[in-house]
Amino acid sequence: MKVLKIIALFVLCVVLLTVTFITMFSVSDTKTSSSEVVSSEITQSSSEESSSQIVEHSSSEESSKQEESTHISLVEGTVKTPLGDLTVKSTQGLDTNPVTWGPGVQFNDKNQPAACVSLQEKYGDLGAVFLNSDKIYLTFDLGYESGHTAKILDTLKANNVKATFFVTGSYAKNQPELMQRIVDEGHTVGNHSWSHPDMTTISDDEAAAEITQVYDIVKQNYGYETYLFRFPAGVFSEKTLAIAAQNGHHSVFWSFAYNDWDNANQPDVTEALEKVTARLHPGAVYLFHPMETNSTILNDFIANAKDAGYEIAVF
Repeated sequence: MKVLKIIALFVLCVVLLTVTFITMFSVSDTKTSSSEVVSSEITQSSSEESSSQIVEHSSSEESSKQEESTHISLVEGTVKTPLGDLTVKSTQGLDTNPVTWGPGVQFNDKNQPAACVSLQEKYGDLGAVFLNSDKIYLTFDLGYESGHTAKILDTLKANNVKATFFVTGSYAKNQPELMQRIVDEGHTVGNHSWSHPDMTTISDDEAAAEITQVYDIVKQNYGYETYLFRFPAGVFSEKTLAIAAQNGHHSVFWSFAYNDWDNANQPDVTEALEKVTARLHPGAVYLFHPMETNSTILNDFIANAKDAGYEIAVF
């Protein structure tokens, strides 16, 4: 009996010890599991916070870049050109509405178009030129070659007169001999845009490219840096004037033009000479195209202008 009691007591002790150990390990596992969950939450929270900081930092960097970019586009300063200082202004807040230029039919007591006088005052600080000093200026728009530019250059050379030739991208690219002659004989090369678009209907970047692409090809091929820009068809806005200035170009318009651009329908020579002579005025900027009538009357027109006491200058 004593032996049985001892065995029973031993079994009971083993059972109690087993239960105790199981309970202890269970609690330990629960604590470990709980600890892992808390650790996981802390890690996740830390990760989210870190992610948030990265996003905020990235946002801050992006904002900084945007501010820097805006700052760059808003920089104002002065660009020196052969025509004089050109003030560079921000395009922010400038009018984007198109203005289609034409001198009109009203004239002051100096025979200057009234519209030229008022627009020179209005847009002069944006680099626009509608009238210039008391001399007269001969300008030719070269969009394509019709076979008369060489004769015009001959006449200018014979009279020791310089002119401004506004060239498009295609002309600068396709007429290397005439381009080089224009440069070599001391004329001014003007920029007439790359593809002759309405500059008010394209983006700011596209408008800038229309100017800089011509500048680049003329500089690379002929060693000449353009600083004058003529808007295709004379269509401009305040904003596009500022874009031209930002890219180092004065915007040169005109105070006289007539229907001379259609090679198949040229004006009568006698009537044309009378018309261009009658419109002489101080600061006149003549817009011609290199067509047959103009090549024919140019020599006589130069003589008439000099006889009237005008000096023919170049920008």
